Amino acid sequence: MKRFYALLCAVLMVVAIGGNSAWARTETKCTDKKDNDRDGKIDCLDSDCFTNPACTTPTTETNCTDGLDNDGDGKIDCLDTDCASNAACQSAGRDVIVMATNDLGMHCACPGTEYFMLLPPFNTLRAQVIERGVLSGGTPKVLTSPTDIRVEYNIVENTDASLKADPYYATWMAQMPKYGFGSATNAAGRVVSVSGATLSGQMTAQAKGFWEVVGVPAFPDVSSNSPTAQKIMTDPLGGPNRNPYLTGNISVYEQSSNKLLAQTNATVPVAFGGCCTCHLKVTADHGLAATPQNSFNLMGQMHAATSGINFAQIDPDGDGVMGPIRCSRCHLDPAMGETTPAGYTGYAKSQYTFSDVLHRWHVQNATVLTYDPDLAKNCYDCHPGNNVNCYRDHHTNETIGEGSAAHKVWCTDCHGDLNQRVAEGQMLQPWSVATLPKCQKCHSSVGETGTLGVFGGSFLNSMSHKNDKILCSTCHGAPHAINPSNLAKDNEQNLRLQNDARAIGVCDVCHVGKSTSYGKPMH
Repeated sequence: MKRFYALLCAVLMVVAIGGNSAWARTETKCTDKKDNDRDGKIDCLDSDCFTNPACTTPTTETNCTDGLDNDGDGKIDCLDTDCASNAACQSAGRDVIVMATNDLGMHCACPGTEYFMLLPPFNTLRAQVIERGVLSGGTPKVLTSPTDIRVEYNIVENTDASLKADPYYATWMAQMPKYGFGSATNAAGRVVSVSGATLSGQMTAQAKGFWEVVGVPAFPDVSSNSPTAQKIMTDPLGGPNRNPYLTGNISVYEQSSNKLLAQTNATVPVAFGGCCTCHLKVTADHGLAATPQNSFNLMGQMHAATSGINFAQIDPDGDGVMGPIRCSRCHLDPAMGETTPAGYTGYAKSQYTFSDVLHRWHVQNATVLTYDPDLAKNCYDCHPGNNVNCYRDHHTNETIGEGSAAHKVWCTDCHGDLNQRVAEGQMLQPWSVATLPKCQKCHSSVGETGTLGVFGGSFLNSMSHKNDKILCSTCHGAPHAINPSNLAKDNEQNLRLQNDARAIGVCDVCHVGKSTSYGKPMH
């Protein structure tokens, strides 16, 4: 009998070690999305697969129309010199450039949406297409006619498949109907945002001279679509690092010939905020396990103490399950694109905006201030900071003030600290031209006084560009990521166009035959 059991154990050991791929010591299947050797690493993330053809990066770009950086040189499709001779990259004989930016230096997203949500995945891209004047007597022209051109966009690192496989995003997709946004996919099975935008498609021409796609469902990337070096954002809930700086590839085609006219890339930023860092600690300090659910329940109790409404006990769809809830259903948030809060049945809508109650509570509550007495000035306590900075533009390197008061420009120098903003009632009209800072506060020669271009959705019609409307961001970059930015990716477009990371200041970028040297700003 002992010999029998010894033989049985030997057989089982052989099977465990070599007879079952699930227990193999070396990963041999590098494309099946399984951890066959149980070392915690899947497919190309496993060092056993680094030499597998499916996991190696080609040295030459061979696919020039897939919207991907296949050879890992940071250049996509026709922006890659490897594609110069590709038929798809031959121009239609027109000298056209396209410049694109995100509408903000950083968008926020929530790592988990099982219980409540501050902001959904929502990213906006804007582009301006300029014909440099070869065919129009030397005068540049802003192209806005959909019958002449079409402008397409593609988020490189996010795909429908990668978002559906992302546990955080998959949860968001399952919860979207409960939040009142309808289905997370369209009839074609594509991932859609709350605005209906997809990860790729056509931008829409706007009457004011630019092309736009509103509400792209971009989300910090955790998939193999992003190299490990780009995954610099830590997960507050303990998951793997993610890439917060995605790539928006913008392509312009001539409608009549379907020829590519121009192409560029824009940074598509999205990161998790700092909410969890403090709120999980608060939960633990109340003697509870530091979990998202306990944090949600505790916040509901705190909300009830001041408003009489425990939002953790709201059943939004009548299925008998409490939550999830969206703050902006009761507190108006213009960032959601709404003009009035939808409300919850049986609960009164608030007269205060979400921005107002959120900021006012955090800066006026004595208990909150025990966690950070300087919260009014420490914007990165809540907004994405540290190595995924919301604010990373050239102002971070500029010194203002004199003597002991000298300091680098900080958020509060433009916006004011939270105490000031609350006292002045700025939060009563969030995202409004009336309450956002103006460049004229520091810069006296920015064009026509009173025109607010970078913020508030307006744009610049400067003293030197009265006929064609040029967005401030087209030349200067996105708000909070104004060129030259501390993030190299933000500067790539300007470097390619004028070999200088600063705001567009080389006339020849748009005006054929004019100066090719960096000159006086175009105001």
